[in-house]
Amino acid sequence: MTPSESPLLDPVTLEILETAYLQRCASVDELRGALPAPPGDLQARLEALYAGGFLAEADGRLDYTSPYTAFVAIGAARAERIVDEAVRTTALMQALPRLIRAWDISEVEDGGRHPLAVNIIHAVSDSGDAWFRHAAAETTSRPSMVFPEEGPLLAALRAGHLADLQGRMEEGHLRVLVNVDLHPTGELAERLDDVRRRGVQLRRSRNTPSWLYVDAGSIVGVPILWGSPAPTRLLAVRTPPVVAAVALVFDELWHAADRWEESESPWVPILGLMGQGLTDDAIAQRLGLTDRTVRRRIAEAMVELGVTSRFALGMAWERLSAP
Repeated sequence: MTPSESPLLDPVTLEILETAYLQRCASVDELRGALPAPPGDLQARLEALYAGGFLAEADGRLDYTSPYTAFVAIGAARAERIVDEAVRTTALMQALPRLIRAWDISEVEDGGRHPLAVNIIHAVSDSGDAWFRHAAAETTSRPSMVFPEEGPLLAALRAGHLADLQGRMEEGHLRVLVNVDLHPTGELAERLDDVRRRGVQLRRSRNTPSWLYVDAGSIVGVPILWGSPAPTRLLAVRTPPVVAAVALVFDELWHAADRWEESESPWVPILGLMGQGLTDDAIAQRLGLTDRTVRRRIAEAMVELGVTSRFALGMAWERLSAP
């Protein structure tokens, strides 16, 4: 491994830096003399350490920077590069439908290794039925989705598409990003609870620029009109470099997103209404839930609070909610 490949992980370079730190050598010649076996490319390795911010040379003297300071600077620079790359790739995704239309119109033969492999999918509903039928023909490995708005997400949940997609996976999880401003209640909250129990992972993101489907091993689904919140008219792209690039962008969005954490246990509002004397049916109607969900959450509350009867649950809740 040469210093230019990975100088800060190279054991020889690390030994040079460690010796310099331990002995605070005043010059390169002094450092060379302190090393048990100076490498022939010592100057190149020192240049790598200068570039990394660990050392500096001025008028023949060595100056030192704390490793904490150097590593913070390296981390910040790497994060900036990642963000810049994500922005550039997102811009390319936005231009992708337009570029593909231009390619299809022309008659230029592709001489490269990866000709564009694209289909246009026309859907008639926000649920994405046509898209999911198309995607079902692919080998599912690591699917991920973006839903900018509540309507298409609820439609896909009602149609069972997310649960079916998770069920086709031998291992792993379907990852779904939703807009950070989405706060599920009623039917949407209930259906999201259901798919989470089946293994679907959810996160909230401040950057949900368009409806998107990407499976790193096979296919990308991107709206012909980038920014569309629903899967109506889509491009199905199988060109490997395009799929890989979009998958990397999703990974960056996923890692930057907020974890899906409820502000309170889902049974809290139910126990509050129970304390007011409402029946299960009345509670279900008030909260927009089914009777079955109300009973299940009451059972979860009993387990959580360590009680075995509704009477004891009411007493425990009265103690918890006392000012």
